[in-house]
Amino acid sequence: MAYTKAQEQFAKRSHAYAKNSALSNKKNLKKIVEFTAPSGTDHLLDVATGTGFLAFEFAYIVSSVIGIEFTDKMLAIAKQYKMDNNIKNVVFESADVESLPFDDNSFNIVSCRFAFHHFLHPEKAISEINRVLKYNGKMVLSDIISSEDIAKSEYQNEIERIRDPSHVKHYRPSEIVQMLTDHGFEILHFENWPADFAFDEWVLMSDPGVESKKRVKKMMIAAMEHDLTDLSIRLNDAGNIWFTYNTKIIVARKG
Repeated sequence: MAYTKAQEQFAKRSHAYAKNSALSNKKNLKKIVEFTAPSGTDHLLDVATGTGFLAFEFAYIVSSVIGIEFTDKMLAIAKQYKMDNNIKNVVFESADVESLPFDDNSFNIVSCRFAFHHFLHPEKAISEINRVLKYNGKMVLSDIISSEDIAKSEYQNEIERIRDPSHVKHYRPSEIVQMLTDHGFEILHFENWPADFAFDEWVLMSDPGVESKKRVKKMMIAAMEHDLTDLSIRLNDAGNIWFTYNTKIIVARKG
């Protein structure tokens, strides 16, 4: 499997991800479902499902959901939640988005939330998603993006790689759109969704170690004065660092 760093990282911090307030934000989850406009007969695949936040939200409406994830500890949390809440129409499996174990034209919808920036080969992932989607099926992608300014994009990604060794890239919006259209997708919806993060909770998600945390904090503070990241980095009244991720909800249709 290709994602050794990501597997190690998510296995180590699975419970921190499961409890993170931004990832579990019900308003964001409901907006993703609303923009996707699923029906009660749809069969949905949630790739890199993590602990299943989005899979469970879609399960209220669609006929069936399969959530795939390659980190066993993440899957265990999702499966336990399913069992505890007696949810019948969701199944979780271990699988890699770059080699999906499903037939062509199997799903009406494929979703992916806050995981695209970890994919080593994003175009291969998009190709696989395209393959398993039915004609006119929809892909919904929600992820953190970077500034269109290349220097700001690179600064943001440098911070991310120090904080989290499994990070690959926060893409510029134009890069994601280009990848989707190159694979025959038509963009139906493109929505901004600002997500506020407290520095301490954000760092806890990846637990990079004392020295890396100091380095990241120094870079975040240095970025404030001249807005080197487009992350609206600021200090609250207590002197704690907060910032705002720029995230996009993108709905695209397979042609």
